[in-house]
Amino acid sequence: MNLSQLESNFESLAAEDPLWTVLSDNAKRGGKWDEDAFYDTGEGVIKDLEARLGRTGNTLEGDKAIDFGCGVGRLTFPLSRRFKTCYGIDISQSMVAYAEKRLSRGPNCRFIVNADTRLPDFASESVDFAYSAIVFQHIAPRYTFDYFQEFSRVLKTNGLFAFQLPSHLNPDFKGNRKPFRLLRKRFHYLCKAIAQRLPFLKSESFFEMNAIPRDRVTRYLEKQCAFEVIACQDFHAAGPAWVSYLYIARKK
Repeated sequence: MNLSQLESNFESLAAEDPLWTVLSDNAKRGGKWDEDAFYDTGEGVIKDLEARLGRTGNTLEGDKAIDFGCGVGRLTFPLSRRFKTCYGIDISQSMVAYAEKRLSRGPNCRFIVNADTRLPDFASESVDFAYSAIVFQHIAPRYTFDYFQEFSRVLKTNGLFAFQLPSHLNPDFKGNRKPFRLLRKRFHYLCKAIAQRLPFLKSESFFEMNAIPRDRVTRYLEKQCAFEVIACQDFHAAGPAWVSYLYIARKK
């Protein structure tokens, strides 16, 4: 799926049910999320992130942070309580508009719509910390690697980049025991993406799940970007069908 299709899909899903689009609990689909309860989940995620960083000898503080793929600001608002300014970046105009109407939850937040692999709003070496969770799994790997390059550019020396990304299908998950499961998934997504491009077919918006093997991610960050990977921790944010990690990388 290219970025234009990704933008279109998320705009469509956000218009229908923005909170469920961010946090897809089937019991909450159809506008069933209580807004306060939804935003409260973000504080728990950031507290967990603080603990994970603490195990590497790092703290969650500084002048400027980025929440990449911010959606409606679920993680941006609690992250902003640890930084002077927190920037939420998302591909969806509707998501950003929703977040901006709730700035009372984080007055020092700034929200940016960005549908490109470049981050032109940020100068080189201007950011202390960047975070992304349950985002890169919906982006085609060719774009994810471009974003890695951009975060390498915008982060200060010794700045931290923490992000979640699935590595591969979980072999212990019952649904993954069918032959050629990953190939079948990729073919399924390809067919849906092609169908969306055909004007005479009516196709529903959808999430695409992507994974990049852990060794490939680490190698790219350290060889093609200016990062040192200081931790790779189990992080089950992609659901039981996937083996997922939280990567913590320091800008050299």
